[in-house]
Amino acid sequence: MEKKIPVILDTDIAGDIDDSWALAFLLRCPELDVKLVLTALEGGEDPYARARIAAKQIVDSGYGGIPVGAGIPVERHSATMGGWAKDFSVESYPQFHADGVQALIDTIMASEETVTIICIAPLTNIGEALRREPRIAEKARVIAIGGSIYAGHDLDSITKQSDYNIRADIPSARALLSADWDVTFVPLDVTAHIVVGDDNYQHILAKRETDPVCGTVLSAFDRWMEIHNCTYYKTHTTCLYDTAAIYMAVTGDYNMIVEDHKLVIDDGGYTNDDPDGKLVHCAVYWKYKDMFYKFLTDRLCNR
Repeated sequence: MEKKIPVILDTDIAGDIDDSWALAFLLRCPELDVKLVLTALEGGEDPYARARIAAKQIVDSGYGGIPVGAGIPVERHSATMGGWAKDFSVESYPQFHADGVQALIDTIMASEETVTIICIAPLTNIGEALRREPRIAEKARVIAIGGSIYAGHDLDSITKQSDYNIRADIPSARALLSADWDVTFVPLDVTAHIVVGDDNYQHILAKRETDPVCGTVLSAFDRWMEIHNCTYYKTHTTCLYDTAAIYMAVTGDYNMIVEDHKLVIDDGGYTNDDPDGKLVHCAVYWKYKDMFYKFLTDRLCNR
């Protein structure tokens, strides 16, 4: 078996449900050695709400040995799904780090191998980590859900858009592009229309009672649907943007067309080409999207 890739997941789980699906996918990828799950945009009345949700999903899925760290607090954000894990004590979780950013720094600096940071959240934690210890860029690479190169959310027109993960913390996104490390963006061009339905979704639903990974993520999905008053959970998922970053970490550019762009970020959060910008590998098209859906389903269902 090939050597595992050491990874850190930086996630704003408990906002949109795609983070929960991405975490479930990550747990089922034996190619990846998960060193830390770091939660972004903590804040509000419960300072560890997102870390609590991440840890509960990990434990309930049967992977309790993975470290979990709470990111730096951001007052304007709250975890809408906090009630799903209200009875789970993250403080008693053996591998919990209250200062998750420092845990990220320590993990990277102690590693003898290059660590891949999979960013599926606004880049607040990354900006803070670079501020505290710029040398992490010498020992890590980044795969980030973010940006828009040619296309955005719209199906009926090809127009680039400002992506939330970039727009939510532009200074931190610019800090990421200022650091001397290898960066791959998985932008809206390939993430905006990832919806699992038809037979693939029915296979996942059929595993609810027998598979802890599927059962746990579907439990979280139930809660998200209840909060948002959605009723289509029996036929398909919501958009699972963040799962594409896990896929990229495992398969590289095998099933995506990746272009190199020199990017800068403007004040509106747009990722624009500029001769003086940072060289970023950007996934801009799927080769065979059905192949991705099958891979995702097979991993979730442990097939």
